[in-house]
Amino acid sequence: MQGLEPVCITLGDQQTIWILDIHGNLWFRTGVVSKKPQGDDNHWWQVSITDYVVFDQCSLFQTIIHATQTVATAAQAPVEKVADKLRTTFWSQQLQCQPSLLAVNSSGVWISSGKNEFHVAKGNLIGTYWNNVVPRGTASATKWAFVLASAAPTKEGSFLWLSQSSKDLFCVGDQNPQFHPSTVQLPSDNEMVYYSACRDAIWSLNRLGQVFIRTLSPNCPTGMHWTKLDLTQLGAVKLISLACGNQHIWACDSCGGIYFRVGTQPLNPNLMLPAWIMIEPPIQAAGVHLIRVYSSPNDQSLWAIDNKWNVHVRTGITEEMPVGTDWDQVPGLQASELVISMKTVWVRCPNGDVARRFGIIDKNPAGDYWKKIPGNVSCLAVTPLDELWAIGSSGNLIHRLTKTFQHSHNMQKHSDAS
Repeated sequence: MQGLEPVCITLGDQQTIWILDIHGNLWFRTGVVSKKPQGDDNHWWQVSITDYVVFDQCSLFQTIIHATQTVATAAQAPVEKVADKLRTTFWSQQLQCQPSLLAVNSSGVWISSGKNEFHVAKGNLIGTYWNNVVPRGTASATKWAFVLASAAPTKEGSFLWLSQSSKDLFCVGDQNPQFHPSTVQLPSDNEMVYYSACRDAIWSLNRLGQVFIRTLSPNCPTGMHWTKLDLTQLGAVKLISLACGNQHIWACDSCGGIYFRVGTQPLNPNLMLPAWIMIEPPIQAAGVHLIRVYSSPNDQSLWAIDNKWNVHVRTGITEEMPVGTDWDQVPGLQASELVISMKTVWVRCPNGDVARRFGIIDKNPAGDYWKKIPGNVSCLAVTPLDELWAIGSSGNLIHRLTKTFQHSHNMQKHSDAS
């Protein structure tokens, strides 16, 4: 049972079973019938508690008092006494820190979380399962340190770039049915500390801030050799972060300076422009500066993280103005890592939690709000089509699968909704 410690189990509609564990987490399975009581899958789907609307119990009790008037009248007892008995029942559960699953029916899911909160969900619920993936030819005990996703040089699918240390690099296509990784030879006598990739190149940074580029093509998907990039223009500047878009490259130096470059290949395709254009970083307090930049696969958005884990977004980016016009700080949470798909932005928080940004559109590049999903990871990656991959806390490669539960419609398996 995935190590679950349930405190409440209940059968729901549409052949489902639901569990609330001792931590207040909600899980479900589908296809539960008498001939197959274990359900459709060999695992549980976890639902984020943020899928729920939270009610304060004080207002909840007032609602229940009103709802029990008929019962109180029938029992010839004052409504206040009925409510007091109900309060006592709830408070005794709170003192025991016992979450209590109240009901699952065709109209919604209702739970008491054990944290003086009452939750109800009436819309669709997204179940998450992190599937452990062992690339063919590797041991199941292999400890991965890093994963990066990018569009594959071929027409379909994505590439995953994996490493166990700063001295190795592997590549595997998610369309490869055998999921067999290829070894990518690194430049000799170099330890790489940062990578970013797009459809036709992978860029890397070594400990000295030197940049190496490996050109990718449909005929040679993992490239032939590395080319060291001439950074003479930047002088004594030391780059610490790179971000590959479709046609543009962004970089961040050790002092928080931001740079923009046209072209993903070693030679600048537009010789009329300087190789790098310096972009004014956001105005911040003394001692606070950017340390990481992240570009969307289509060059339409740029995000950044500073040394206090604050999140920033570049505004005003258009085809006519690819460098943008200003910076906005994005509130709501802190982030130690950020990844961008064609659809949205995901972050890994300093404690390993994962969250998605909702509401991002051209006229609102910062979006509206964050929403966490189940899972705790040490490294996060997303494909252009919004498939999440990660390194688990034990160093294993994991892939996020989802299932949508709809209260009044049929189940949709492995949805890409998030």
